[in-house]
Amino acid sequence: MIQRTFLIDVMFGVQQGNTDIFLSSQESEAAYTPSTAWPQTCAVAEAKFFKHVAARAGEDSFHLGCLKACAYILVGYNFSPYELKTVLMHLLTAIPVECWSQSYFVQRMEDILHYLRCCVEEKRLDHFLIGNKAVPAEIILPWEFRVSVPPNLFQRVARDPDRHEQALYETEMLRDRFKTLLTSGK
Repeated sequence: MIQRTFLIDVMFGVQQGNTDIFLSSQESEAAYTPSTAWPQTCAVAEAKFFKHVAARAGEDSFHLGCLKACAYILVGYNFSPYELKTVLMHLLTAIPVECWSQSYFVQRMEDILHYLRCCVEEKRLDHFLIGNKAVPAEIILPWEFRVSVPPNLFQRVARDPDRHEQALYETEMLRDRFKTLLTSGK
């Protein structure tokens, strides 16, 4: 008989009003966050968005496959998985769900990389849930989220010319890595 050990991370969350936004006990990326300071998390709202898309997409929808491919090609670059997920969420509201089937995989990945490149050129990637009128109504957001100006996830790129140059270079490297993945599978 094989014995297995599982580690379970318990994370507490407090719902913010009657919304899909929570305050979470999960540690933030800040160097020091007191245990009494719980950061706001959009994880439930984002999961609800992906469920919303899946409910409207066909069985052969490959939008999550695109997300996995993005995570794979991202390794070693300065873009975070969250930034690529944000790009994907923006495109899921802009491109009809029937165009996310596996037969469109290459085209959708090219769209993701092109959108990322445009955001880097503009030095701006808007937060998906804040100030975005394209967020489906069934995702319950605080009123402040709906009416606020979306924060720029690429502030570091906008403020630092060296980071901007590096990000432009890395978008080209991501395209090359994707082409290599298509041709060699690696």
